[in-house]
Formats: sequence, structure tokens, C-alpha cells
Amino acid sequence: MALTDQRWQIRYSYPAPPEAWWAKNGLEKNTTYLNNGEEKLTPEEAAEIIARQYRHEGPLADITVWQETPEESDARLAARRKAEAEADERNGIWWGMGGAN
Repeated sequence: MALTDQRWQIRYSYPAPPEAWWAKNGLEKNTTYLNNGEEKLTPEEAAEIIARQYRHEGPLADITVWQETPEESDARLAARRKAEAEADERNGIWWGMGGAN
């Protein structure tokens, strides 16, 4: 996958457990990326696969699949680069080391 690729996302609702006081109308929502070619499936099939991976049980509702916009992709990649740079800084990896790793 090239760095300029726009990723596919999925959102669905599923029944919340009784102790989930934060759930609205007894439903929780999950939003995540599709990683293994699920975008080629129907939204219902993709949601079933993703729900199984997250161990979400019960009937799925409000299923939506979409591709992120170029702006969303740029923001995601910028955030990733920033997080990696901060991790490198915390771990002492910077250009001034001169090959001392």
C-alpha cells in the first residue's frame, strides 16, 4: 500500500451488554479500518467479519462503509509521522547520534 492510499472504513452498531450504561438505545457503535480486502464484500459481509474479530455479538445495524477523503488520509499520515517522531525522540533516536546505535 502506497503512503497516498485512502483507506476504507466501516461503522456499525451492535447490542450493548447490560452493564454498558454509556450505550444509547442499547446499542454500541464500532468504527474501524478495513484491512484485508473486506471492501470488496457487501457491507453486511464485511461487518460480520469485523464484528467476529472484535467479538461483537448480536444483530448488526446501521452498517456504513466509506473511503476516507484525501484530507483525512493526509491527517492520519501526519499524525502517524508525528507519533513516530515523538517515539524516536523519547527513545533517544535522533540525527545527532552519528551512527552510535
